Amino acid sequence: MPPLSDPRRQGALTELLQLLPVPTMAAVNWQLLDRALIHPSFSAINNDELEFFGDSALRMAVTCFLWRHYGDRRVGELTALRSTIVSDDTLYRIAHGYALDRYLLVGAAVRDDPKAQKTILADALEAVLGALYFSTEDLSLIQPWLDPHLRRVATHVLSLPAMGNYKAKLQECTQRLYKCLPEYRTLNQNPPFQVEVWLGNRLLGQGEGSNLKSAQQSAAAIALQNLEAAGSTQT
Repeated sequence: MPPLSDPRRQGALTELLQLLPVPTMAAVNWQLLDRALIHPSFSAINNDELEFFGDSALRMAVTCFLWRHYGDRRVGELTALRSTIVSDDTLYRIAHGYALDRYLLVGAAVRDDPKAQKTILADALEAVLGALYFSTEDLSLIQPWLDPHLRRVATHVLSLPAMGNYKAKLQECTQRLYKCLPEYRTLNQNPPFQVEVWLGNRLLGQGEGSNLKSAQQSAAAIALQNLEAAGSTQT
């Protein structure tokens, strides 16, 4: 696709693709990539649709990764891995590592809201994945740089002593550290089930699964990862 008419924007997006790095820029649809990095607060033409489709591209990439590297694992373990990998927490960490906020056009009101940053960057990363997927209609521009991140997260989750029973480990941690039990709240009563886990008024994580039990395990796995990232516990 031809480059953008604005050389400064073209240069910024080229820099981002070099950071990833995307294997070949010749196949990139620059107009889609530009749109992927425009937040709805900035323009009526924005990344909403690409974020929606990018979510599917992400899940496809993660599913292919899990099949290649962990296809012999139980479905429950794979569900927990996938839920952790596609969570906003994981996507935010990846996006933050690439300083994606430097390339994202955001309205002033949203830019000054620190509570919104995690969701904004996670959504922007999904939109970028959507733009790269539609550039070639496959995962060739995504897998080479995304797979190492998936490997890192999967390796970390699998190393947790609680692998297979995250609920028990989370309960042990919260009782030891906070003298209280986590609370699981079901958001969606139909497959895929969605569950949040709370500690008092603090949201620890959200997961999903084909049944309520696996959704709770996924939420507990993400909660454990978030507690560890915050330095609240040692798993």
